[in-house]
Amino acid sequence: NEKSFFRSLPPLVSYTKQRKMSNIRAVRKRQQLNNLVAMVTEIARPGYTVVDFCSGTGHLGIVLAHTLPDCQVILIENKEESLVRAQRRGAELGLKNIGFIQANLDYFTGPFEIGVALHACGVATDMVMEHCIKAGAAFVISPCCYGFIQNAIKFSFPKSKRFQETLTSKEHMILCRFADQTAVQLHPERRLVGKQCMGLVDLDRSWAAEAHGYSLQVMTMEPDSCSPKNNMLLGKPPHKTGQEVDADQQEAALHN
Repeated sequence: NEKSFFRSLPPLVSYTKQRKMSNIRAVRKRQQLNNLVAMVTEIARPGYTVVDFCSGTGHLGIVLAHTLPDCQVILIENKEESLVRAQRRGAELGLKNIGFIQANLDYFTGPFEIGVALHACGVATDMVMEHCIKAGAAFVISPCCYGFIQNAIKFSFPKSKRFQETLTSKEHMILCRFADQTAVQLHPERRLVGKQCMGLVDLDRSWAAEAHGYSLQVMTMEPDSCSPKNNMLLGKPPHKTGQEVDADQQEAALHN
């Protein structure tokens, strides 16, 4: 339950208790956080490392660290001021299972089991997915700013083979621009088209990840009114063999 979950959090943990915002916006932010936290707690296990990419001031990462005391949570953010604020909140809460890295997300190379990102802008979503796939980690991501998606040195769109057989890069770019047309002030039919386009862009991302053996779910955060960008991607890596699990456990023991 969203309300009871956030009612149980200390004031310093809850994002909305730390910022001056309207009641409506505060409720929506709590709903967004609740969706991602609920999904991460479902797949997390004791000893896991969870990385909050593009963490900002720690809205998501601090809630995860508080909720998952048996996991290590790492916040990655390139803005010093935002990271300092997150560090201050973590220290005031006495969180011992949280770490902070000031860097662009593409510089992070450490091992981890779950990657998360709330409203990762444009290709940031694809960068987080790439990091997770390389690490063999699960991911829970809420994409944002679809109109900023464009071909770059590391990425070309569409990403999946099936979409590449259907759409040109230019057509995909048009699809992304329509996917940004989901603001509440727009006509309902236009918002519906935007939502459908969002789904297609994320379906392309999902099929690309499935080519690496991942299982993907594209979901709508609940309630769908919590954000105009309300898609959430859950990616689970391929199942490991017993030998691979034993090897991972031995490697973890060496690092501990």
